[in-house]
Amino acid sequence: MSKRILAIDDDPDVLEMYSLILTMEGYDVKTLLSPDNLSGAIFDFVPDLILLDIQLGYYNGLEICSKLKSNPLTTHIPVFIISAHESIHKAKTDFNADDYILKPFDMAHLLEKIDDRVSGKVVSFRRASA
Repeated sequence: MSKRILAIDDDPDVLEMYSLILTMEGYDVKTLLSPDNLSGAIFDFVPDLILLDIQLGYYNGLEICSKLKSNPLTTHIPVFIISAHESIHKAKTDFNADDYILKPFDMAHLLEKIDDRVSGKVVSFRRASA
């Protein structure tokens, strides 16, 4: 089963880029131009990771991130803030984002961060010899 990424950005070109590239990388992607139906999208789509812009019209992505991280039903979902806004540097410390990436960004760097966060790491445990 492919990992699911929910991307929220008010720029349709950014969302199209996410959709094309992440789908080519094997992810299942859902995009939203507005967080109006974010709760419904989260519970219908069940994302493994959320990509979230800061400036979303009337909404502030940092505040949305904080609400997601304080909700017991969504706190486990990693949230990456992706923005050119200067407040991005507070995303982890003040709003509990799992990571942040400044726009413009290198897609290979974003993919590396996503892969690191959502891919299951297999750890080999060996029994000690008796």
